[in-house]
Amino acid sequence: MHKAKILAIGCTDLRFQKIVDQDLQIRSHYGEFDRILWPGTSKDLRNVLSAALTSLKLHNPEEVLIYEHEDCGAYGDNNSEAAHKSNATKLKKALLKEKPQLQVETLIATLQEIKDL
Repeated sequence: MHKAKILAIGCTDLRFQKIVDQDLQIRSHYGEFDRILWPGTSKDLRNVLSAALTSLKLHNPEEVLIYEHEDCGAYGDNNSEAAHKSNATKLKKALLKEKPQLQVETLIATLQEIKDL
């Protein structure tokens, strides 16, 4: 059975795929991670959590990286870093409730860098 080192959760926005891919390649060899892409990343907690739980069950990753990003259209008018942080934190807590030993990082991508959220 496939064992994932990392579960990467991010937005479908094509502008941020390259920088997220570069970050993932630094953290893990390509092919050693599962990836979930969903508009707004953690904004739709129910659906993203459902997909993440499937990855946890099937591929047992040790670490989850939640990649929010600036200028996210799915957030509409409330596109503040605080809104992203709030949703990412809710997802993080839900994941840790299911698997307390997970390492979960919340991150935010800009066009230039990825930083802690």
